[in-house]
Amino acid sequence: MRKRSLADRRCSYLVALDDESRSIDDLRELAAYLSNLVISNFDVIVVDASSPPAVDRNCRVLRWVSRYFAAAPQQRDPVRSAIGLAACEKVIVAGPHVRYTDEALDELSRLLDLHEVVEPQDYIDPLPWWGAIETGRILVHRSLTPLADHGSTFAFRKCAIRGLRTIEPSTPADDCVRRLASQGAEVFSALEVFVRRIPPALSEWARTRRRQADEDLYVPAKAALFFVLLPIAIILGLVSGLRFAAGYAGAIAFTSFALAVRGRIGAATFFPWRACLYAPLWVLERSISVYLALFWKVIRAGEPRRVAVNAGARGERVSTGESATSTR
Repeated sequence: MRKRSLADRRCSYLVALDDESRSIDDLRELAAYLSNLVISNFDVIVVDASSPPAVDRNCRVLRWVSRYFAAAPQQRDPVRSAIGLAACEKVIVAGPHVRYTDEALDELSRLLDLHEVVEPQDYIDPLPWWGAIETGRILVHRSLTPLADHGSTFAFRKCAIRGLRTIEPSTPADDCVRRLASQGAEVFSALEVFVRRIPPALSEWARTRRRQADEDLYVPAKAALFFVLLPIAIILGLVSGLRFAAGYAGAIAFTSFALAVRGRIGAATFFPWRACLYAPLWVLERSISVYLALFWKVIRAGEPRRVAVNAGARGERVSTGESATSTR
């Protein structure tokens, strides 16, 4: 009997790992999830941009359930990696905390027959307090626009965006869907397809605050809104007294809560009521984080820029002056 090639699989599923600490139990749980995808006839790929000690440990666990590629730490573009490494025309890109159900995978595959890029709606479960703040952000953004904000997973057809191999990114690579949309790709927000995301550790969540705020700097209107919130509150407190400042803060809190309630419509099964109460805390967090992101950009302005290039078909080169290793 002829062995089926990778291109005959249902879809390619790429997991992008970064340099963060993961327990061996977390890796084993991820490996169990990926093994189920392999059984379901998926081409599973892991691109690991961790530091060398973490790569050695990750490889020992994940190479048995995926095509494992160790990438240079500065390689942060899963879209370009997927174009070079995925064997199937349809590709799903997901973070290590994402957990698809069979129904969500089937629906996403069906939508890829109709659209170039599809982004489902992720939700966090279980819900610690920092996960609730993140959920408040999701609900507020869901109420304002169908295009997801800082989503953890998306899917695309390779033939539709293959031109990205020669296009220099104009926005941060971490928000891939935003970049694809800015470069002309047709993006469909599948707000009715819900995908579970396991909450990160508190330390990991804290590290991503500046990165997400840095991405928001590339959306001028959004960045300007968060930049002025705290200065206005301070000015009102100094000029008109704490009563006016408290009224202003209360108006912002009520508006964000109302937007979160609106975003919860049609998704109450996946977003509990208490998550709406955390929307004002997300507004406060992001109002502080944008200043941290701006400060970081200023102090990093004088550093030399590292330029990443595309991953090849076997992942041999993923960054200038660096090489990748592949374990099958």
